[in-house]
Amino acid sequence: MTTITINKRTKAGKLIFEMAKLLSEKEKGVVISEDEKPRYNTETEKVIKDVRLGVGIIKADSVDELFEKLKS
Repeated sequence: MTTITINKRTKAGKLIFEMAKLLSEKEKGVVISEDEKPRYNTETEKVIKDVRLGVGIIKADSVDELFEKLKS
């Protein structure tokens, strides 16, 4: 058995991972086990996800407008 570490954040890593997924679906000799732990704690991961989805974002055209929106 051989272990390969793949950084799925890189272009090459994504390509290798997708190829391995295809092989694991069709062949019995390839098994994918992901044991990657989150970079941050659960609360921080949730906030990052919310920001990416636009949840709770306050948009303003100027600093003064932003402060007015934050006061109300």
